[in-house]
Amino acid sequence: MTFTAKKFATAVALSVLASSPFLASAASNGYKMVLIEDTPGVTTIQAGQLQQGISEVTNYRGAEADSFSLHMSLCVAYSRLNQIDLAQSACNKAVSLAQTTPALPTDAKREMRALAYSNRGVMHVLASDKVAALEDFKRAVSLNTNDINQHNLARLTADINGVETNQIAYNSAE
Repeated sequence: MTFTAKKFATAVALSVLASSPFLASAASNGYKMVLIEDTPGVTTIQAGQLQQGISEVTNYRGAEADSFSLHMSLCVAYSRLNQIDLAQSACNKAVSLAQTTPALPTDAKREMRALAYSNRGVMHVLASDKVAALEDFKRAVSLNTNDINQHNLARLTADINGVETNQIAYNSAE
């Protein structure tokens, strides 16, 4: 399926792992990754069955899902499994696809790129490359200042500065 503006508008009712019970155990580092709803493997990945989710994505041959959404799913699953080489490949491909997807309004492309950069930034954190992560999080926020992108940038900035994130939350609420 080609990614249309209408499909993107409905698909970007994002499925954020933060709302998943899986995140509490698998991503205790506090970063958030994004999956696109209605993509093969997403429900399985959210349930924490990462290998099965990867199989669903890699074996998918239908026309209902686009390559960008599939690579976003692989980026998340491989990152969660700490299979950094495979995660990097999937995350890089998602960024590339977000930049080159035809027939989408500029705003939709910017949002897609921001989400892909944010996911790739989390992958960089898991690979212990904070410099690359910071670069990707800054790009994500410059493209789209949604809560996820801002959260990931703030989380990494706090980590780099040695500040506890709950202290940041407390200070910002004062």
